[in-house]
Amino acid sequence: MNMKRFGLLVAVPLALLVGCGEADELKTTATDTEEVTEAVASSPEEATAEDTDVQQSELGTNKIYMKNKEVTITETMGPIQFAIDKVQTSRLTVAEAYSDSFDGQEEVTVVAMNMIVENTVDETMSFHPNQATLVTNTGEQVSSDLWFSDDVGGEFMGKVKKEGNVLFFVKAKPEELTDLKVVIDGPFNENFDKVAEERYEYTINVTK
Repeated sequence: MNMKRFGLLVAVPLALLVGCGEADELKTTATDTEEVTEAVASSPEEATAEDTDVQQSELGTNKIYMKNKEVTITETMGPIQFAIDKVQTSRLTVAEAYSDSFDGQEEVTVVAMNMIVENTVDETMSFHPNQATLVTNTGEQVSSDLWFSDDVGGEFMGKVKKEGNVLFFVKAKPEELTDLKVVIDGPFNENFDKVAEERYEYTINVTK
C-alpha cells in the first residue's frame, strides 16, 4: 500500500525515531505546522530523549545498529557543494497500526544519511539528493523515501543551504549490510542544463 496515504502522521513519529536525541546527530523534521505541533507536543519525552540504542514511538520499536558521525564524503558539483557527514542503520519493529504503510512487513531496516547541500551562486539551481538510489551489498536497490526524508532537495534560489536526513528502507537486516552505494543525479540550472556530472556514486561502509 502506498505510504503517502499516511502523510505526516507517519513522518512525525519517524522523526522522533531516527533523531538519536542529539541536536547535532541524524535528525528528521517535518514542515507542516498544525499536525507537527500536535504530534511533537504529545511526545515530549521522545523529543527530548537522550541518545539511546532503543527508541520507542507510535511506529514501533527502533533499535539502532550502527552510526558513524564522521563520514567524509564531499563533492563540488559545479556551483553546488555537497556532503554526506553522518550515516545510521537501525531495525524498526513496526507497530501493528502502521503495518499497511510498510506493505505488511513486520520489520524494516532504516538507513539514514545526513546530507548538506549549498548553492554557491545567485542563479537558481535544481538538485535532488533526496531522490537518491541506494544499492546494498545484499542485492537490494531502493529509492529514498521522500515522505520520510527531510527537504534537502528541489530548487535552490540563490545562495541557499539545506541540511537534513535522507531515509531508505531495506529488507536486509543491519548486520547483513556492509557497503552501501548511493547514486545521485547531478544538479541543473533554470534552463535544465547540466552544470556538473550527470550522475554521482558514493560507497559508504556500514559495518559495525
